[in-house]
Amino acid sequence: MPEPTPIRLEVALADLEKILRDLEDGTTSLDVALAQYERGVGLLRHCYGHLRDAEQKIQQLVGLQDDGKPNLQAFKHAPSTGPSAY
Repeated sequence: MPEPTPIRLEVALADLEKILRDLEDGTTSLDVALAQYERGVGLLRHCYGHLRDAEQKIQQLVGLQDDGKPNLQAFKHAPSTGPSAY
């Protein structure tokens, strides 16, 4: 079975906003609200993963480690779309 295509950050954020509006509306049934909440938690985790990955790339590009010391390892560029060659 092929891996699902990852959701772009912008699409995930738009889906989260829609879920939030639907939940705040209060007109959905409990079962639907719980399903939407569960999907929202998954989308939120997905977004945090995107942001964490972006932060790590930025730290590599800036050349500093978390403790402020210079990053001495080579930057390994991987394309943001398509399979990685590394």
